[in-house]
Amino acid sequence: MTEAPKRTVYSQDYWDIVLSQLRKRPAVLISLTVLVVFYAAAIYAPILANDRPLYFKGIDLSLHRKAQRELGVTTRAALELITAGSAGPEVSAREAKAVAERVAVLRTQLAKEDQTILDEVDGVLEELEGSPSPATARRLVDLADRVKVRLNPAAPGTPPLPGQSVALVSYTAYPVLQNLSRGEIFFMTLWAVVLTWPVWNRIVNRALLKGDRARIRRARRAKTFAFLAPALLAGLLWQGKQGAFFLSPYKAGLSRGDIIAEKVVFPPIPFGIAEINDTESFRPPTWHLESVITEEGFYLHGPRAGTADEATGIPKMAKPVEVRRGEPAVNDNHRHPLGTDSLGRDMLARIVWGARVSLAVGLVSTLLLALVGTILGSLAGYYGGKLDLVISRIIEVFQCFPVFFLILIVVAFIGPSILNIMLAIGLFRWTGVARLVRGEFIRLRGQDFVVASRALGVRNVRTIFRHVLPNGLGPVLVAATFSVASGILIESGLSFLGFGIQLPIPSWGALLIESRSAEHWWIQIYPGVLIFITVLFYNLLGESVRDALDPRLKAA
Repeated sequence: MTEAPKRTVYSQDYWDIVLSQLRKRPAVLISLTVLVVFYAAAIYAPILANDRPLYFKGIDLSLHRKAQRELGVTTRAALELITAGSAGPEVSAREAKAVAERVAVLRTQLAKEDQTILDEVDGVLEELEGSPSPATARRLVDLADRVKVRLNPAAPGTPPLPGQSVALVSYTAYPVLQNLSRGEIFFMTLWAVVLTWPVWNRIVNRALLKGDRARIRRARRAKTFAFLAPALLAGLLWQGKQGAFFLSPYKAGLSRGDIIAEKVVFPPIPFGIAEINDTESFRPPTWHLESVITEEGFYLHGPRAGTADEATGIPKMAKPVEVRRGEPAVNDNHRHPLGTDSLGRDMLARIVWGARVSLAVGLVSTLLLALVGTILGSLAGYYGGKLDLVISRIIEVFQCFPVFFLILIVVAFIGPSILNIMLAIGLFRWTGVARLVRGEFIRLRGQDFVVASRALGVRNVRTIFRHVLPNGLGPVLVAATFSVASGILIESGLSFLGFGIQLPIPSWGALLIESRSAEHWWIQIYPGVLIFITVLFYNLLGESVRDALDPRLKAA
């Protein structure tokens, strides 16, 4: 008989053992799945909930007319500056850029043969940039006046009049994507890599590294770089123009007829974070019976039903709900599945966008407090003596004050903003991490590998961060996981008290104060449930990480 080939047995390092322990726990899988979905919704909020189309092909009459009008205004402003003698090189370049932007917009919807006059504008514009003379500026103004007459858009379905109007041609745009910033593209790309990590990591380990555990371990740094490289590259190369998401002309223009679409695709939630519809103020979730509205704008069921007040007999004021292009019907279950707020803004859209603020505050503040606590705790624990005494006294002073009220006072003085809240939470909650790291360093600084590092003359900074800290990082990870949940709760509490993120930007805590009436139950329930779920699963994840780092389990 031939003997079966022996299977190679590889030793496991510290993190191999920790990860193997985490894989055995269902709570870790459930928590990570829920949190990954929540963060994905927050990161991809512009694509999920927006009043701008994802894809548009058609004609925008209002855009063309606006560019015509602004071209004349901009050229006249340049003429006034040059005539007054106050147009230096920087001013001339700024005005020339403004004119060029309007010309580029006009070219978007013009056929090649209709762009001749715009070519003349570009020629005069080059002369103006070279030598800003009043005569050249007047020529530019005259051309702008001719553009206003000759490039007037013809009405849809009617032939253009030679020399008086032109027929616009369809153009293709991706309004949501064009409005994204470099940072948003970075995180969207990064999270796409995170979501596909189980697939590409297995392919790399099996196809390229042949399943060799030693090679897989050595390739960790290279895979980390490959993990971040696509996101960094996408962020650097992105050329989008970030603008305000609060007002979009597309839905109103499509409804009025100013924008004529051959094809338009809206996001799954076709409402903006600040899109107001006062005819649907405090409307219950549209799957609920009390949300049914008649064509005239009256409710059929619930306490708001009827056309007149039951107590006084005074007729109620109502007007029909305006259903814009891309929106579900008035009484469709999917129109406002989580209801609306006091201004008729869609709660589902605002909850998706609010996740950005709440989750970002928890994560960034935790990174900050972990950084501050790790540095101070490592210095105190490694060096000891007077430095340890000073840092320990500072920790005790900070711990004398209730953290929430201290953060509340600071935010009240410096002003409520997402950055101020992150800084306040991070700079006042680092003491717990510092104490944990200090204790670990006191335990580890007498170990043989630390003594050997000192004997070899290795610098203290390298010894601390290259040798000691990786071995004492376990408690930091546990504390950081719990700190994210605490940061979300603190931000929610600040927003609930009116010291958090200011409107119209939403957060889960700020959404809770839209109404405190039991009649508007959906205002409190949905954001509150999401806060509870997020904090719960972060705490479950923290407990699982703490158990996986237990030396007794690692030895098993």
